[in-house]
Amino acid sequence: MLTNQQKAMLDLAGEHFKHAGSLDSAAMDRFGMTPTRYWQEVNRLIQTEAAVAYRPATVAHLKTRRRSMVRTASRLLR
Repeated sequence: MLTNQQKAMLDLAGEHFKHAGSLDSAAMDRFGMTPTRYWQEVNRLIQTEAAVAYRPATVAHLKTRRRSMVRTASRLLR
């Protein structure tokens, strides 16, 4: 079961922002976390069944985005 804060973190990750950095600012304002810490928590959350049950489309989108970033990073390291 997810806490209210965990649900709010997933909700924020699923929002669309018009300007770059807006999501990072919102994470600082809402949760008092640095952007790095926020994304670490979100990445941990999206591995849980509770997160999938709560926001399946958001979790699927974030996992796809993460896989793409990992592939790009591995190409750059070659």
